[in-house]
Amino acid sequence: MKLAWKELKYNWKKYLLVEIIVILMMFMVLFLSGLVKGLGSAVSSGVDNMPAETFIVSEDAEKILTVSSLTSDEFATVRQVYGKKAASIDVQRMYIQKDTDSDKLDIAYFAIDPDDFLNPEVYQGEKLGTDTDAIVLDDDFESQGIQVGDSIVDSASGIQLKVVGFTKDAMYGHISVGYISVKTYTSIMKALNPMYQERVHAAAVQSAPGEKVDGTKAYSKAEIVEAIPGYKAEQMTITMVEWLLVVITALIIGIFFFVINLQKEKEFGVLKAVGTSMGSLVRMILSQVFLIAVSGAVLSAGLVALMSAALPATMPFTLLGSQVALVLAAFVLISILGSLATVIRVASIDPAQIIGGDFQ
Repeated sequence: MKLAWKELKYNWKKYLLVEIIVILMMFMVLFLSGLVKGLGSAVSSGVDNMPAETFIVSEDAEKILTVSSLTSDEFATVRQVYGKKAASIDVQRMYIQKDTDSDKLDIAYFAIDPDDFLNPEVYQGEKLGTDTDAIVLDDDFESQGIQVGDSIVDSASGIQLKVVGFTKDAMYGHISVGYISVKTYTSIMKALNPMYQERVHAAAVQSAPGEKVDGTKAYSKAEIVEAIPGYKAEQMTITMVEWLLVVITALIIGIFFFVINLQKEKEFGVLKAVGTSMGSLVRMILSQVFLIAVSGAVLSAGLVALMSAALPATMPFTLLGSQVALVLAAFVLISILGSLATVIRVASIDPAQIIGGDFQ
């Protein structure tokens, strides 16, 4: 390590170029990593953050909450099986308007029983109560100028809703969530269709699947999230690009070190001739790669953390420490593996040829 550090300091201009490239490439990789999680949260955080382990939907729903429809009898049976660990959830995409504004805003209504465990925590205002026509909004609406106490209007039915609180990380299919009571949801549906018959989209359960209820299927939260339209394809595409960039960046380091060490074959030959062991040379090469990779990874992580703090709330960007650590560890490991080509080349150097001038 000591010899590797001396070499880095002596030829700092060459290695600085490599370091700058590593920082820029890893910055891009970590930014993509934040986008992967951020976009995933924008699709599924409303479901992901529910304190539920299992979701029970109708047999023909194909795991999609908005397609599912449980009859009153089916939901009643679910409540008999699971008791208070089961709660109803209705999901409906609609539009709202501020009382004084004609612009329509997308919203995904989550209709719940305020007395059940699905009632979300709020960071401002108060939780959803039994008051008619109250609503708790995702914090994205606050960034659009809506405040606690404001009145908003359901565009389709004309029913006014009073904003009583704001919660965080509640999105469904890239649409911000608004929590309303089942009673309010029924009023909206009956205003749109006087023949509306009360049904439940799904039941959220706080335990593992129990006794099967006829006409329904039980799925884990992960299965429900993966079935949200667009979620799986979006995550797979961006994740593939992310890991491809990790590999490419690591291989770039290996190529740079290979080229740099090609220019130092005479020095390696002399070191071998004076008795320097191959093990010492290998440790020096790998230590240089390790120092460049780790320092570049740490600096890029710091830059991304600073940038994420400055991004607006509307930007779907979420940094997870565990995900960042995994990406950086994989990058360092692949960088070291990529430098093995340099080690093989150095091992093949013949000191006799170098000293004798027979250098090719």
